[in-house]
Amino acid sequence: MAQRNRLTTNSDETDIASLLSGDNVFSIPYFQRAYKWKTDRIKQLNEDILNIVDETVDFHFLGAIIIHGRRATPSDPDVFDVIDGQQRITTLYLYISAVVRTLSKNKKYSEAAGIFQKYLFIGRRTNLGSNLKLHSCKEDRNQLNYVIKDILSDPNFEKEISGTKPKFLKPTGKDRGVLRNNYRSILRFLDEQIEQGGIERLTKIYQVILSSITLVQIDVWDPTNGPKIFDSLNSKQEPMTIGDLVRNEIFMRVADQPPDEIDSIDEHNWQPFYKNFQQNGVNLFENYFFPYGLIQDPNLKKSEVYNSLRDKWSSIKEPEKIIEDLEYYQNAFIDLISGSNLQGHKMKIAAKLRDLYLSHAPSSTYPFLMQLSNYLKELKISDADFIEIIDILESFLVRRAVCGLEPTGLHAVFKRLWKDCQNNPTPDLVKATIKKHRTVPWPNNKEFGNMLKVRPLYGSGITKYLLFAYDRELAGDIPEDIPWIEHILPDKPDKAWYQFFTEEEHETLKDVLANLIPLSEEMNRNLSNKVYSIKMIKYKQDSMYKSARLLAEENIEWNPTNLRKRATILEDWALNRWPHY
Repeated sequence: MAQRNRLTTNSDETDIASLLSGDNVFSIPYFQRAYKWKTDRIKQLNEDILNIVDETVDFHFLGAIIIHGRRATPSDPDVFDVIDGQQRITTLYLYISAVVRTLSKNKKYSEAAGIFQKYLFIGRRTNLGSNLKLHSCKEDRNQLNYVIKDILSDPNFEKEISGTKPKFLKPTGKDRGVLRNNYRSILRFLDEQIEQGGIERLTKIYQVILSSITLVQIDVWDPTNGPKIFDSLNSKQEPMTIGDLVRNEIFMRVADQPPDEIDSIDEHNWQPFYKNFQQNGVNLFENYFFPYGLIQDPNLKKSEVYNSLRDKWSSIKEPEKIIEDLEYYQNAFIDLISGSNLQGHKMKIAAKLRDLYLSHAPSSTYPFLMQLSNYLKELKISDADFIEIIDILESFLVRRAVCGLEPTGLHAVFKRLWKDCQNNPTPDLVKATIKKHRTVPWPNNKEFGNMLKVRPLYGSGITKYLLFAYDRELAGDIPEDIPWIEHILPDKPDKAWYQFFTEEEHETLKDVLANLIPLSEEMNRNLSNKVYSIKMIKYKQDSMYKSARLLAEENIEWNPTNLRKRATILEDWALNRWPHY
């Protein structure tokens, strides 16, 4: 299919390059509320950008901004008051600013200067208070000035843009806040991407930001009408989902049949299929179609799934046959996403798949694993080979998660893994095929072991699973899910702790795996930052987790020496538990 970089045919839908490359200034009303995009929104946009970079989708539509055009003098740039859309346009400006700073840090001064001069500031004298292309509100100006000053902090870059220099906004507001924090967060994101794919990956990222993210500009005559338009655009109506489209496509085939026949197909075919997705109070229906579509065509992007399925079904006249096709991978999918065993696999097989669920294996693995699960069910692969393949995949995923490698690039590995294994996967072939993807690292023993000991893993998505797996292998009688994670050395210790740990040791060691154990929520809250002599007794006598009881039995004191000793024990265990690399 031809690439499409727009969602609508509206001439006012524009990419970010077109939005910011002109002789325009976007001005946030001075007394507008401060910029407030939360970290989760930045992380989501990072994922959306990487999905385009990794060719999961073609573009990302960011919504609408409502502006009101005005001009200070005929010779000055066009100035647009941002009535609504402050969060979007500020965030985009921060991304481009971070790109410029990252290019500069990597000595790509000419490239950085070109982007800076084209998209971030007006390169000529004006009568405006600032020649930046974004004028933030009162509360954010000091922070936006900080961003520009950070870009100019490299003297080599400053030489590259000799001539008209940025004219800063009048400093108002706090020096630190969400705007500055998000800029630093985006810088870290870009640094991580360079580590994984070099400067070429950074280039792809900023090209995506400029050309594949779009929004619609609505220029209103009367600025007071902006909120009314915005409320209408965001009227909370339920959007048409792919599930709705699929159902409509299926029942279109019997639209001319008597109502009772249509109702019968719905009752006996569609509804059982649909209701089977209801698991543990959550409906997994909408999540099914992308991995299902990738099984049919591994090159599909999410936006293409419906059209691809419609083409596939074009010659099928019976709705029952389409529903039957959809049901083929349904149970395998539900097992992966909910930890169930609807496939009816042997206990040891189901336990292996449940481990992937407990470790939060990314959804990019689903197309391959759905096929593998059915392959085993049809007795086309031995139990031993199936288990070894799962062990290989789990080692790959756990090692990456412990090392903090982003899961986004895994889509490129798994979407074609089944076909790359010639539709007949073996352990050796799976491992060799994954290793061909040089831009998706597989941490070796040294990298994995080191990160297990030194990386702050508290708060990481993999940590609960690490503690769960360790406790289970100690033959502890534990619940299926770990409810809480305890800092042995507390996050906020009282003074008594500092007779064992310096402040520097506390900061370095408090969040590493060796300082974490599973506890019930109630015990965790009750112990809080108490001294170890009190904690030790409670661990030993009252904890339901064997790892907590064992730690108390083996350590009379909790100090850096004992903590590092436990780190070595956990490292040896993990290298044995996830040996493949």
